[in-house]
Amino acid sequence: MNNSFTYFMPTKIQFECGAVKKLGEHVSGENILIVTDPFLYKIEVAQQMAGYIQGKNVHIFSEVEPNPSGETVDLGAALAREIKADCIIGIGGGSSLDTAKAISCLIHSEGSIYDYFGGKKQLLPRVAKLICIPTTAGTGSEVTNVGVYTDKKVGAKMPMVTPEFWPDLAIVDPELTYTLPLSATASTGMDAFCHAIEAYWNIQSQPMCDFLAMGAMELIIQNIKTVCYEPSHIEARKNMAMASMMAGVAFSQTRTTGIHALSFPLTNLYGANHGTACSITLPAFIKLSYEGAKEKMDKLLGYLGFNDIVKFAQYIEDLLKDIKMPTRLSELGIKEEEVERIAEIGMKPNIMYLTPGEISKEKIHHLLQSIL
Repeated sequence: MNNSFTYFMPTKIQFECGAVKKLGEHVSGENILIVTDPFLYKIEVAQQMAGYIQGKNVHIFSEVEPNPSGETVDLGAALAREIKADCIIGIGGGSSLDTAKAISCLIHSEGSIYDYFGGKKQLLPRVAKLICIPTTAGTGSEVTNVGVYTDKKVGAKMPMVTPEFWPDLAIVDPELTYTLPLSATASTGMDAFCHAIEAYWNIQSQPMCDFLAMGAMELIIQNIKTVCYEPSHIEARKNMAMASMMAGVAFSQTRTTGIHALSFPLTNLYGANHGTACSITLPAFIKLSYEGAKEKMDKLLGYLGFNDIVKFAQYIEDLLKDIKMPTRLSELGIKEEEVERIAEIGMKPNIMYLTPGEISKEKIHHLLQSIL
């Protein structure tokens, strides 16, 4: 744990059941762009949100796909520029929220999102107001300055971190998660658990994030099976929404680690959804983390009611099975001869080296082989 640290969290958070009904009170300017995905448009959630905004010119961009591409961001930015958007509202999962972040910046920053990947150019200070409203309990994107986009030109995910991506307001309304199906509830919930534990064992960890992360993990362990199999359990839904937001705040300060680094090739090459791509390596990384953060992990074990790291890892693996999530790479169609390539790609992101202990390609290769 770092005894010296900086904590910066400029996003205002409104956590309340029914909070979205007051959305109109928070918008600014005259031209509003809602950024969402085709499904939320089809079931008219986006239109319902637009209905809460009276007396404004409200437009909806509903083209966001899972793992949003740079092309989609540019398409939304073109619309935002055309209508001279004063306020961008992201509604949905992490893909929609990340897309909204980039669009809000590109209104006044010239060119394509591709011009800014890898720090090639710096975004201008954001002018439009940015409001993020999650409809899942998992991404945490509503409280981070991170966006992840797919660069179709090289077939890879491109994370972007910039102060301009901090939303002005995060509206966390647990009611929006009540109708999530089992698969989405499970995968997004376990994504939140990964955010929390990666923030906790991260070599950049700090006391404020540690306590948020520990609390988030406890809430998820206590509630995830309930929300999966009793989807109308209101208290459990509230707790999962709270846990996701807390985990998001935690990793917004530390970033993620090896779990997320390896999730990139699992998503790009094998089509795994983000929560699955992260959680499938979680039990193995729990055991690996113990090598480099034994004292911290022992504290976490005590807090969560475990006395052995192997038993904790097994509990998480059993939990994944209970909520119908894969625990073996072979379930994603991965063959042994493909492991080396996955390890090689996973070693490239800098976040891999925020994992505690000595990280090597050989060690990651062995970790992947252990879960074939």
